Amino acid sequence: MSIFSRTLILVMGTAMAALILLAFLTINFSQNYINTSLTERLDALIRNQEIKVSQALDSWTESAALISNNSQLSEALGRYNKNGDPDDYALVRNILDDVLESSGVLVKLALFTPEREPIVSLGFLSEVERASILRDVSEGYSFGFYQISKTNIGKTYVHLNEPVIYEDELVAELDIIIDVTGFVEAFYDKTGLGEGGFTRVLTLTAVGNWVDISDLSIKQNVNQDLTLENISYDGYLSSFGGKRDEFITISRRISGRAVVLQVNLNKQEVFAPIDNFYHQMLMALITAMAITGVIGWLFSRQITRPITRINKTVSRIAEGEKGIEIVSEAKDPREIKTLTTNIAQMANSLWKMNENLEVVVAERTAQLTKLTENLELAVDERTQEFQEANALLLEALEELHDTKNELVKAEKMASLGELVAGVAHEINTPLGVAVTGISQIDGQLQQLETNKNTGKLTASNFDGFINETKSLVELMNDQLQVASSLIKNFKEVAVDQHNSDIRDVELNTYMNKVMDTVRPKFKPTNIDLYLDCDESLALKTRPGAFSQVVSNLLLNSLIHAFDDNEVGMVKIDCKEIGDKIKVEISDDGKGISKENLEKVFDPFFTTKRGQGGSGLGLSIVYNIVTEALGGRIEASSELGQGTTFTIELPKALKAEDISSAEVE
Repeated sequence: MSIFSRTLILVMGTAMAALILLAFLTINFSQNYINTSLTERLDALIRNQEIKVSQALDSWTESAALISNNSQLSEALGRYNKNGDPDDYALVRNILDDVLESSGVLVKLALFTPEREPIVSLGFLSEVERASILRDVSEGYSFGFYQISKTNIGKTYVHLNEPVIYEDELVAELDIIIDVTGFVEAFYDKTGLGEGGFTRVLTLTAVGNWVDISDLSIKQNVNQDLTLENISYDGYLSSFGGKRDEFITISRRISGRAVVLQVNLNKQEVFAPIDNFYHQMLMALITAMAITGVIGWLFSRQITRPITRINKTVSRIAEGEKGIEIVSEAKDPREIKTLTTNIAQMANSLWKMNENLEVVVAERTAQLTKLTENLELAVDERTQEFQEANALLLEALEELHDTKNELVKAEKMASLGELVAGVAHEINTPLGVAVTGISQIDGQLQQLETNKNTGKLTASNFDGFINETKSLVELMNDQLQVASSLIKNFKEVAVDQHNSDIRDVELNTYMNKVMDTVRPKFKPTNIDLYLDCDESLALKTRPGAFSQVVSNLLLNSLIHAFDDNEVGMVKIDCKEIGDKIKVEISDDGKGISKENLEKVFDPFFTTKRGQGGSGLGLSIVYNIVTEALGGRIEASSELGQGTTFTIELPKALKAEDISSAEVE
């Protein structure tokens, strides 16, 4: 942002802030004054109307009371009720007739007994067009206004009911009808309300409706006490676009009566002088801002013009021009002249420094060129060395990978060798029994032949030979069946471990076969093997890979979970969970520490280093489960609480769901 712009903004901003503050204070003061004046005016109007209506209501009530309290009337009625004298009746009519003729607003007078039986009626009531019942006169002993009516010639009448008392007893009820047309017109006088203002006088009917006494129309949602507190000037902007409400309405209920007075003033008329005041203030503010802008522009230009001239000269120097004359003008301020002189001196110094710098740069450029050539030669030499080292590293990495594969194969062959040794030892027992049986049969045959040749062979000897031979043959057959079963199971499991085909297996049966292959390793120990597997469970997987995982985990528990001669248990638990088969292999051995548990599946990690452990067994298990079997495996353990390996496998393994790596 230029100095001119900043100066202009500063000058105009300061002036505008002062004007806005002045306008705010003026508006705030005028707002309070306007609202106070408006409230006082409206309060005066509503009070004037309230007094007018209250006086009219009081005069009607007093007129009715004067008639009903006439002592001559009450005495004549009292005597008439007791004696039925026609003279008393005539006196009553004369009194009422005099009252009716002497009043200009009385329309009709009627006397009724307390039981509402007619006694006398004087006067004439025009045909009533509309009427509103204010009170049910049949309720009794509830006197005052009870009806307001409107005739077809535009007259408005109020109906009052007053008691006539003689000697503290109710002797009659007097119905009085008064013409209040003139009063109503006075109520609705627009004096002080403006062109659009008007007044409403509302009264409450017997059924709870509010009616306007001018036309007896029903009015809805009448607020009986709409005070002046919420009435204030609604702002200058409301005078545009029809945003302002049409009327200001103030309601007040006349104390002690079911009458509500409403004063309605046209908002546009009420607020017109205020709108004009704010309009003039806005025009004055705009004019002041325009004048301030012009003055600010001239002031800023006077300050920034010499600075702009100096800036252009300095820009030419920055672009490389030399020998430029930097001078000030006579009308420039003293500070600008000093600045011009200092810039001229600085420019001369820069030109001299630039000439010296060019010489130094030329020398340094020559030196840098030579260093660059030497650096390129050094980089080429280092690049060749790095390439040779990288080739050696790649070769070492390949050898390391081959070594790892050989170690994995060796581990697997060692595991298979242990199984072979165990099975061979297990087969040796039934084969030994069979060999012993054959030797015994051979000895008995020789004895039988000797007895035959010497003539000592008897029937009992021959029968004993046959029975003993049968027993030996049955024993030999059982032992050979055991050996055959062991060989068959081992052969099936061993062949499966070199076959990566996917096929269906009955999980319970296959688990028993796998357990048979490792059972010889468990037999010399105090560790028991258990299987909990539903016979209906089936699994479609790679049986060889699966058997290798199970046998490795069983042997791992045997080797690592228990000390020598320790009593324990290793259990296999199989469950079906949705489309998964969950296999848990757990022991109640010594457990694994937390720090070792995190590394059990790492290659070459073992706690039996130097005791025949390579650290690849569980790493192979992890790779087979996650890659060849498409499942997952995790280990959980606490020291002294045993270890559990949990395997989750898909019930139906698909070739596209697993790694392409074969289980070797």
